[in-house]
Amino acid sequence: MANKSLLTYNSKVAQVEQSYYAPSAVLPLTSLPINSTYVFLSKVEAWNDESDPPAPLQTQQYIKTTFANMFVAKRVLTNNISPVLERIDWASGSTYNYYQDDVDMFEKDLNGFLVRRFYVKNKFDQVFKCLWNNNGGVSTYEPFFKPGNYGTNNIFQDADGYKWKYMYTIDAGSKKTFMDSSWIPVPVGTNIPNPIENAAGYGNIPVINVVNGGTGYDLANGTVTMVVTGDGTGATGTLSITSGVITDVTVIATGTNYSYANVSVISDIGSGASFKVPTSPIGGHGFDNVSELGCSHVMLTAEFNGSENGYVPTDIDFRQVGILINPTALSTAPNPANGSIYKISTDLIVAAGLGSYVPDETVYQGDSIFNASFTATVLSYDTNNNIIKLINIKGSPTQDAAVYGTVSAAARTVLGVSNPDFVPYSGYLAYLQNRTTVQRSTDGIEQFKFVLGF
Repeated sequence: MANKSLLTYNSKVAQVEQSYYAPSAVLPLTSLPINSTYVFLSKVEAWNDESDPPAPLQTQQYIKTTFANMFVAKRVLTNNISPVLERIDWASGSTYNYYQDDVDMFEKDLNGFLVRRFYVKNKFDQVFKCLWNNNGGVSTYEPFFKPGNYGTNNIFQDADGYKWKYMYTIDAGSKKTFMDSSWIPVPVGTNIPNPIENAAGYGNIPVINVVNGGTGYDLANGTVTMVVTGDGTGATGTLSITSGVITDVTVIATGTNYSYANVSVISDIGSGASFKVPTSPIGGHGFDNVSELGCSHVMLTAEFNGSENGYVPTDIDFRQVGILINPTALSTAPNPANGSIYKISTDLIVAAGLGSYVPDETVYQGDSIFNASFTATVLSYDTNNNIIKLINIKGSPTQDAAVYGTVSAAARTVLGVSNPDFVPYSGYLAYLQNRTTVQRSTDGIEQFKFVLGF
């Protein structure tokens, strides 16, 4: 018989949380980083079709070219990273799926969206998990958190019969940084180290849902009680009966350590009632939002503000942005870089001379461009201080020799060379996006959001 395996959703959750903590991970008893994540900018030369950039490739040649054209890298810290969920806004008249412990709640369709929409964000940026949908009815009352407006066990329930469990509220800072039309942030670290110390243990029973209310249950002429059975202990509830039909169950005690449960009605009158008794995840609903809501994506953000204190030229445009994992700096080698921002350009200090170099042109040293000992692409030229910022370096520049511009015809003598602390071609290029032209300016801010799925 062939073996059959399953890579669970929790493997994705683990990757999400690892990505969240990675930027701040250091070796014990030292300040040396063991993980570092950077967002880089690259590619100043124009695309063949500026309105339609080509798709990036994973060939070694393409990756090397991308490395060669990088000019700045800025570190991503924990406050620049957040697990994110598919955004599902509550809307009146919609039908939502309810949580079930024997159903794959995280199944995705061909487009990567949830098949079962079992949680919502309300207009107050509060997130709720649906624990009952009134046998597939529509939701007409928006769930919201307000101290005192909950029923038993802090379950929001209104006239539409839906039962909602409050999970968390998106704070203003996270909303600004990580929420958009497609994604909402989810907090990390709300669980406690040992779920068995939690009141729910392996699982409790916060709701008991009536699938069929049966008929003939008459409290005036008989006894009608309910019993919860399963592998846990302590769950109890009372029945609501109208005109002989069981309409709802109020859970009095949620119990503890349930992995499965059933409800039986003990009555000498009436019959036909049936129930759904989903047990909670380990630790109870709201114990670990990231795993309970099936989080498999993480959002990284980065902002480049003006010149970033001289690290990024403001008179240029660029066309690539991406993510580097564990690049190295000369000052930290062999450990990963740990600076907040690095320039990756090589800067030449040149003497006064003929012409001014122009962005994107090729410069060289040697008898001709065809017999050059050194070539590079001009990132920018500081005319006040006579500094050429260069990328796409081939060879090594020679001091006291002229550097020539192929477009500007500029020719000036190299007085000094300033190499970057950042080690070129180091690190893993984890993500790359080809973009339409982004024009920088002295007072401009470029904000980037990357969503990575696992």
